[in-house]
Amino acid sequence: MPFLLARLLHFFRLAIAISFPVPGTSLRVAGDSLTDVQVIAADWADLPRLQAWLAERRYGGVYVLVGRRDGRTRVRVGEGVKLWTRLGDHKADPLLAFVEEVYVLVSPSFHKGATVYLQEQLSEIVQAEPGLDYHKGCGPLAGFPLGDADRKSLDLSVLFGLSLFHAAGLRVLQPSQSRLARQVAALLAEAA
Repeated sequence: MPFLLARLLHFFRLAIAISFPVPGTSLRVAGDSLTDVQVIAADWADLPRLQAWLAERRYGGVYVLVGRRDGRTRVRVGEGVKLWTRLGDHKADPLLAFVEEVYVLVSPSFHKGATVYLQEQLSEIVQAEPGLDYHKGCGPLAGFPLGDADRKSLDLSVLFGLSLFHAAGLRVLQPSQSRLARQVAALLAEAA
């Protein structure tokens, strides 16, 4: 059964296309033909170009800051509906001096409640990964309730998003780590 899940996740990766919107930079965009979800990624040094891309589109989303400290991979997860300003705030934070790369999962449909939910889901995945050090930002936000249908749709966005993160170069998170993939695996095991 794990083989079937791996095969299914592989098919999601086949729909992914990568583009490079600013030649000569590290900026890259991974999107798929199935959803309106995209990952924009860049080296931390290219943050101004990434911010310009985000400001032009005005998408909300969730971001993953990745780097190394003390020989270990360190990850910070955050969210925002005005990411072009939010990420700039982080550039000046000395506690984030470890950051080398930034990955942002965006969609025109991500509102504040969606971005908070996505941050919680990705933070859960990062914290469960023993090979990663989790750099905690602010605590969970309250007051952004979502219905069951919204959560299910966002779980699918996490699953697709993890494939897009991987395609954009983030190798420390895998689609099989998502809640939806675990639910599918449990259903497949139950059916066997």
